[in-house]
Amino acid sequence: MSRHLVFVYGTLKRGQRNARFLRPAEYLGRHKTEPRYWMYHFEDFPAVCENGRHAIHGEVYRVSDEQMQVLDDLEWYPHFYQRIEIATAHGEAWMYVVRAELCRGKRKISGNWR
Repeated sequence: MSRHLVFVYGTLKRGQRNARFLRPAEYLGRHKTEPRYWMYHFEDFPAVCENGRHAIHGEVYRVSDEQMQVLDDLEWYPHFYQRIEIATAHGEAWMYVVRAELCRGKRKISGNWR
C-alpha cells in the first residue's frame, strides 16, 4: 500500500467542516509554505493560486492511496483543483491549487484560513 503526504489549508484542517475526511489519516503537524502563493475566498472555502507573495498556513497528513482518492474526489481533482508537490518539514507533500484564471474576481485573503 502506497502512502502520500498531503498539505491542507482550508476546510480539511482540524476543526473545519471537512476534517472528517482525514480522520483515518496520520496527522504529522503544522506547516507554513514559502511566500509564493495567493489565497482567495470562494464563498465558503479557500483556494490557492501559485505565483503570489503569501505563505499558506496548514497541516500535513500521511494518507493511503484510498484516502488520496477520496481527497481528489472531494477537491474535484483534476477539473477544479490541480496538485503540486511542495517541500515540508515532513517531506514532499501534495498541495491542491487552482489555475489563476479561476481566481479572477475573487477576493484575496491572508494565507491563514480561519
